[in-house]
Amino acid sequence: MTIAVTGPLASGKSTFVEALGDLGAETVSADEVVHDLLAGDEETIDAVTRRFGEGVRGERGIDRKALGREVFGDAGALRDLEELLHPRVREETERRAAASGADIFVAEIPLLFEGGRGDQFDYTVAVTTPDERRRAWAEERGMGEEQRRAIEDRQLLGEEKTRRADVVVENDGNLDKLREQAKALVDRALGGRGSVGERGAEEE
Repeated sequence: MTIAVTGPLASGKSTFVEALGDLGAETVSADEVVHDLLAGDEETIDAVTRRFGEGVRGERGIDRKALGREVFGDAGALRDLEELLHPRVREETERRAAASGADIFVAEIPLLFEGGRGDQFDYTVAVTTPDERRRAWAEERGMGEEQRRAIEDRQLLGEEKTRRADVVVENDGNLDKLREQAKALVDRALGGRGSVGERGAEEE
């Protein structure tokens, strides 16, 4: 069983995926895959260096901060970077899913629907959080308003993500509630009867 988890910036996706991992699911994050590629995949490192120059190369692979300075605020540069990385992330995620021996394999993919990958998983999950809480969490990470808006501009609105997802998880900051929803999703995925709401059920 494969599950993809998405949602807006600072909505609690990673926390929900971690809760699924605690319940026995094998998990992978697109951001984690990107980090690994930029740190140790020579083909990716060479491709990024050719596009953005030797100044983005660090002691180990690509210097992510230097790369960020190259693409931040430059839509064309960011698009080029995504075109380099997204196929590689997709390939690695699919490889890990195929090799997984777990009953449930979970991938955290922020740009799931934007990248046209929603139909590649048995379940798609959108984590939703009130905007004020998301902004506060983003600030706690040291993310400024300009950077937050630049990231959000690349993403579908949270409402659209929830509309497209099979399952909607509401994260109000209560970890026990989030874990309960993770348990319900696992039960449902494995054939049990959980309480995580389907999109259609919530609209009725």
